[in-house]
Amino acid sequence: MAFDIRNTGFKLPSGWQFIRLGDIAKINGKTLTKKSALTDIRYIDISSTSTGKFEEPTLIKIEDAPSRAKRTLTNNDIIISTVRPNLKQFAFIEEAGSNLIASTGFCVISADSEKLAWYLYALITSDIFTAHLVAVADGAAYPAFNPIEIEDAVIALPPENYLDVIVDVTRAIHKKIHLNTQTNQTLEQTAQALYKSWFVDFEPTRAKAAVLAAGGSQEEAETAAMSALSGHPPAALAALARQNPARHQQLATLAAAFPSALVSIDSYGEVPAGWEVKKVGDIAKVIKGKSYKSSELESSKTALVTLKSFNRGGGYRLDGLKEYTGTYKPEQEVFAGDLIIAYTDVTQAADVIGKPAMVMSDNRYEHLIISLDVGVVRPNNSVYKYFLYCMAMTVAFQAHTQSFCTGTTVLHLGKDAVPSFEIAVPNEFLLKKFAEISESIFAKINENIKQSVRLQNVRDTLLPKLLNGELPADTSFQTASEAV
Repeated sequence: MAFDIRNTGFKLPSGWQFIRLGDIAKINGKTLTKKSALTDIRYIDISSTSTGKFEEPTLIKIEDAPSRAKRTLTNNDIIISTVRPNLKQFAFIEEAGSNLIASTGFCVISADSEKLAWYLYALITSDIFTAHLVAVADGAAYPAFNPIEIEDAVIALPPENYLDVIVDVTRAIHKKIHLNTQTNQTLEQTAQALYKSWFVDFEPTRAKAAVLAAGGSQEEAETAAMSALSGHPPAALAALARQNPARHQQLATLAAAFPSALVSIDSYGEVPAGWEVKKVGDIAKVIKGKSYKSSELESSKTALVTLKSFNRGGGYRLDGLKEYTGTYKPEQEVFAGDLIIAYTDVTQAADVIGKPAMVMSDNRYEHLIISLDVGVVRPNNSVYKYFLYCMAMTVAFQAHTQSFCTGTTVLHLGKDAVPSFEIAVPNEFLLKKFAEISESIFAKINENIKQSVRLQNVRDTLLPKLLNGELPADTSFQTASEAV
């Protein structure tokens, strides 16, 4: 039986009318055919889609496109995975371009207008509609619903004033969450760039060494290192010394902490003089996660951090958790800021295995436990926390872990892959300085994630309150937030 809002118990305000969803939107209306003039496509698969967003589409030559690449997308389309609807894998398409194609594993909803599209997005992704899709999904291993469940759904269409409220709030929240995601990407890239400059390319040390090799003085070498650290030429540094002597002194102290020469280490290469080459296993311990049974995946305040918790290419996904009622060891519990590594992969391009993520706070759960497919890297000293995370995102680390992968359909990472990786470890001052800067960056990232979760809660609660007449028709974004 299709979804029927008349059977949900909502006390609709006057002026709302009941309508079949398929009467105001087309379902899977556009299909990529062999006659298409496209030479390549940007492809969205279910595995690259999470709650309200999708990763950068994969560019594929049309002749190499998988057979399931059939759903042609346009602006204001809604995509929702028909498989495992409980995972809430959906997105709103704002900029489709001419060659954006989705997997046939998605149901594509194309509303008659942009305003209706935002309303349907709020409705179809709501908890009450999701619960219906979960209930009607068929299949044991991969439960899926038929798109007719959406097309034949009987929904409540609000009058214009209510429609405007829902659209304005839904769109504002969507854009703010998207902005938070972009901001977090920029912040993380900043931390990665800093790590690469200091600990991979050794730019401050190389700047000093180049000046000294050319016959320059130590003072000139220190200025060169300060330029490498700040991006400012010597003239700008001189101005900084006059205008902000305290900041200039901080920069000088930081530059002085970098050695003035590079030395060669057998089997590793050049490193700044005095730095040590260590294996990850010398400064951290890797702990594998918990094996579990499907019967243990029940409603709980404890959740498993799984492969679904990793973005392709690395990074943490809040929507990848599985509620869990089984047992676990204390060392298998993870907390915000912990570095985790994917030890298994089922993606065709091995986009997840060996990739890192940093666990983020999640007030929905009291305990987070890593599954058997995940390992946590626990540093012996907290000063290594962000140092190790940025290390795990480097090209060198990814190449190293790839060499430890075995398997064909399902890839597995060897137990020595992470502990055996070698890194140049600087002096304690630089470790602490990098930790201080990184902690500030990742604190901002965590706050943005918390805000996005709160905004999702506002969005998910808005529609039921409006359907019950609990909010006035002139509700603003601020009023809706306060009411929730």
